[in-house]
Amino acid sequence: MKTQEAGCKAERGNTVASPIRLSTNVEGHVEKFPFRQNVQMESRRRFLLRAGGGVALGLASLLVGRVEAADIFDVIKSGERLDIHGNGKKIIEEAYRIGYEHEKRHGGCAQCTIAALQDSIEFIPVNKDVFRAGSCLDGGATPTGIQNCGAFTGAGIIIGYLCGRKRDGFKGHADVSHKLMRKVYEKFKEDYGSVLCKDVRKAMEQYSDKCPRVVGKATAWAAEAILSEFTNYK
Repeated sequence: MKTQEAGCKAERGNTVASPIRLSTNVEGHVEKFPFRQNVQMESRRRFLLRAGGGVALGLASLLVGRVEAADIFDVIKSGERLDIHGNGKKIIEEAYRIGYEHEKRHGGCAQCTIAALQDSIEFIPVNKDVFRAGSCLDGGATPTGIQNCGAFTGAGIIIGYLCGRKRDGFKGHADVSHKLMRKVYEKFKEDYGSVLCKDVRKAMEQYSDKCPRVVGKATAWAAEAILSEFTNYK
């Protein structure tokens, strides 16, 4: 039986999508958006060191050795927010572009969403194990597509990794991760009617590049939810 992912692979090629208006009111120009060339973005270390207020000192102390997303969340969960210097809209646009391009070139909607969020948001660690965990979740993770879209699931993996419970003693709460995931769900429901792979594909059937578009939008929606929660983006 032909899987949903096989269908997505057949759609990829050299076609470049026309600009698409996201429900976040962001124009996603997927052909070119040289954000990292035009905007002075520093390494993850320098970005975190520049975070505003009392967060800076806390984040700086975390930069000795490995930076863990859960530790970053511990620092900012008090309500203090990272200063992204007015770059929120550009980060969201870049998230769309990277998600679109990853899916177009490589396929695997869950992993492409994970990678795009890691690549576009400076304070999300590029954890290769988290990326690998999304390997089997594309195309609804079934031959039928009667399960969640992999782009939706990939967004959830990053959101959970960033602000979910810790493994040690199951410490912490999942309230924030549920809140952010529901924001992404509402975007899917608004645009596609549901988060099921088959419904998403049906809603996008007029596009030859449906899967890259879906990944781009899911990445942008997740990026917007994350930035709204943890930074001074409005």
